[in-house]
Amino acid sequence: MSKIVSAIANTITSLGMVIFVLLMTVVTMLFVGHGLYYQVFVKCMSPWQADMAAWILSCGIETTVLVITANVKYFSSKQLPIFFAICSGFIVLFFIDAFNTTQPILDIAVRWFIGAMVCGLNYVYSELFVKKFNDELQATDMIKQIETLKQENEEYNRTISLIKSELSVAKEDSVKLLNQLVELEEFKRREIEKVTCKCGQVFTSIYKLAAHKATCSSNPNKGQKVSAFDDVPSNRIRVMK
Repeated sequence: MSKIVSAIANTITSLGMVIFVLLMTVVTMLFVGHGLYYQVFVKCMSPWQADMAAWILSCGIETTVLVITANVKYFSSKQLPIFFAICSGFIVLFFIDAFNTTQPILDIAVRWFIGAMVCGLNYVYSELFVKKFNDELQATDMIKQIETLKQENEEYNRTISLIKSELSVAKEDSVKLLNQLVELEEFKRREIEKVTCKCGQVFTSIYKLAAHKATCSSNPNKGQKVSAFDDVPSNRIRVMK
């Protein structure tokens, strides 16, 4: 039952229903306007000319009213719907002979009530149509904006994922480089120790270190002939052999 009620409510409050009712009033006013204009034109035209002119004028006026009502936002004056609503009311009043004071008071009151009701309906539905149509445009624009934001968000998430992946790879590379740097520092330290005398002096080669040890005051074997191979590790000597 709730789905049926919701469907009925959506139909009643939809822009399509507003347009449907508005068109019904326009079609009705076509016939009313034709009847009134014919009564005026037939006095100075032949019947077929008056009939054709009445139909053309009625269609032109109602179409103009409909177009102006739908595009009233483009006019500086916002009172146009009120003016055309009053005109529609007077068209009905003239057509139903509401100004004939020889009629009973009740008949006159009924005719004026019909004219006032038509006037009010035309104004209300013209305003309702414009506002409802603007709401539909805003809703459509909001849906488009939401879709655009969703696409931008998806692109942003893809970019973030790519950046995170690149950061992860960069972190792994930095860890590898740090380990290699530590190994290089350790290798450098060992190589410097090989060419460093006990006195703390560093030489460019093991041969210069050996020559220095022969005269170094920190060497207990000072004055003895020193071989450059004394500073070479025993495992490397075995490999050389």
